[in-house]
Formats: sequence, structure tokens, C-alpha cells
Amino acid sequence: MLVRSGSDVDRISTIPAVVHIDDGSKPLHAIIESAGPEICFHLAGYFVGVHTDKDIAPLILDNVLFGTRLIDAIAARGGCGLVNAGSYWQNAGGHSYHPVALYASTKQAFQDVLRYYVESASLHAVTLKFFETYGPADRRPKLVNLLLEAAAADRTLGISPGEQLIDIVHVDDAASACVAAERLLRTGEDLTSPSYAVTSGAPIRLREFVERIGRIIGREVPVAYGARGYRWREMMEPWEVAPALPGWAPEISLEEGIGSIWKALVGTIELDDVDG
Repeated sequence: MLVRSGSDVDRISTIPAVVHIDDGSKPLHAIIESAGPEICFHLAGYFVGVHTDKDIAPLILDNVLFGTRLIDAIAARGGCGLVNAGSYWQNAGGHSYHPVALYASTKQAFQDVLRYYVESASLHAVTLKFFETYGPADRRPKLVNLLLEAAAADRTLGISPGEQLIDIVHVDDAASACVAAERLLRTGEDLTSPSYAVTSGAPIRLREFVERIGRIIGREVPVAYGARGYRWREMMEPWEVAPALPGWAPEISLEEGIGSIWKALVGTIELDDVDG
């Protein structure tokens, strides 16, 4: 496992893997040669929906430079395939390329670099276009976390008018998609597309999503629709951006996924109340 210097490795302490630290000062060839991977999963990235000046450097460093250093080392060693994490934000309006944000531009820039190595070094690679993901132990201030925390605290959450479509997949299903992509590379079959979509197959309006969460947890989620405007260049619909990933389909329902997170969250809150 390759992580950036300064990363919180305690979060992955239970994973039985050798951890290599990259501080950006040395080529990655020695690490790749030592690890000898057959498949590399490139999931690292820096995300921000609307960037400021301070975000420009990490967007380029994490989303373009690091990935290029990685695949240069992989290509030099040979015998290793690559599963790359892309984003549907690269394809607003269903176009082959139409970036929603600078983040999406940097993800596309890396894919363009990746194409060079695929063509010049015969690197076998596939990019998975992820939509929204959720799951347990997720520290990100993402939609599901914010909605469940608001419901648990009975605190009104200001959100957009809620007409955008949400396409959300549990993290376990996202992981199984990576495994399916690995199998696709290992079979040696010709890939029908350089990119595949990791989608629930059932997008839902944000308003309907909030109501559905309320039914799952047994209480209304307190939200104020329209308290916040839509994000600049908001993705209103998760258009079809790539073909479906062969041999994969999501298995965890919203009822199962949301229910388990809610149970853990409420249990923690009740314990805190007792201790207080």
C-alpha cells in the first residue's frame, strides 16, 4: 500500500499490508520493484467542488503528478495492470469530456497521461467512473453523513432545492467493482471501453432521497430546502458517462446500508448521553 507522507495510517492499521510512504522526493520505481504488484489500484486523489487558489497546487500534485509518477514506475517494471478511479464529474451533459470543476479537469488530465502509457508501454488499464459513495467510518462531510447527523441531533440542515438526481453506491459495492475490474484485466480479454461506470442503476431525486432515508430510520430528516443554492455548475443529472462494468452489479440496498450506519450513529449518541 502506497500512501502520502502525512497520511493518517492508523486508519488502515487493521489491513494486512506493507505500507510504503511517498514524500514526493524520490521516484517510485524502487517501491514498485520491491512490492512487485500484479494489479495496482490507483484510488488516491484530492477533491474540492469549487476550488480556491490554495487548492490549485494539491489538485495538480495529487491528481496528475502523483499518478504520472506511479504509472511511469509501473510501466517501467512491466507485468502490472492498473485500475484507476475516475469521476462522473468529468462528463457533464453526457459528453465524452465536459468538466464540472477544476477537480474534474485534473482527473481527465491524468487519464490523458494514462492513455500515453497504455499506447506506448502496452500498459493494461481501466478507469472506473464513480458517482456518489457512502459507508461506515466515512469521515467526509458527505450527503449521507450530514443528513443522518442532522436527524440524530434533531438539527435542521440547510440544503439546495433538491431537484438534482443522486446516484449513490455503498463503499462495499464500490470495492467489489474494483475487484471486478481487476478480474477484467486478469482475463486478458480486450476491453470494450477504457472506462466503465460504477452506478446504482437507480438515480433518485435529492428530495426523494431525504424522504427515503426518513422512512429507513423511522424519523423525519429535518432539512430546509432552498436554504442553500445549487453549487456552481451543479450536476443535476448523473448522465450515462460510460458503459456498465461487466460482471458487476450493486448488492447493498439503501435500506441495509443506511440502516447499519444509523444504528451505529444512534448507539454512539446514546452512549455519549449516558456518559454526560
